[in-house]
Amino acid sequence: MESEKEPVARCYAKYMFLDVVQFSNRSAEAQSEIVQHLNEIVRQALSSFKVNSEAYVLLIPTGDGMCIALTNPAIAYDAHIQIALSILQSVEEHNKATENETRRFQVRIGINQNTDILVSDINGRKNIAGAGINMASRIMDKADGGQVLVSQAVFHELQPSELYMDKFKGFTTSGKHNLTLFVHQYLSEGHIGLNTETPSVFVTRKP
Repeated sequence: MESEKEPVARCYAKYMFLDVVQFSNRSAEAQSEIVQHLNEIVRQALSSFKVNSEAYVLLIPTGDGMCIALTNPAIAYDAHIQIALSILQSVEEHNKATENETRRFQVRIGINQNTDILVSDINGRKNIAGAGINMASRIMDKADGGQVLVSQAVFHELQPSELYMDKFKGFTTSGKHNLTLFVHQYLSEGHIGLNTETPSVFVTRKP
């Protein structure tokens, strides 16, 4: 008789996928310093929102950025977008205080939420995998520096609130494997560092 397999561990996560724009065009020294600054900015943002507990936050580095997965079921419904805005503001403040242009940088952010599976990576650390985190990455790919794009699922949760009502512009595009993507750009005014221009991939170019 075959032994019963352990059930797959699943959890609901709010994702912020972000990377540094034009990271590969910089020197090795600039890349190293930018990563250090970004890591510190993210840690401070998570701490300010009191969601820096290792039990409920997964930080997955990607070289030129990271994925932040918030897994606390009791977390605020809009924690992901508020943390994203805090990160953009801190990046803008860093750039204003930095004289060396090669050390200034912008990040783009894609936000999603989904129930995915918990796994162990090659180093034995807790990680997460599934359609939700993959979608966050694909949404981020459609953004320019300083922009926040969210998935259809995030839009449907945020839009009914007065704080977010009429603050999004929707786009339809295609992703990997010709998957249709419905993405929404956050456009609220008054947020330092937030780029509200139309993402370049959605700008119609004249022939």
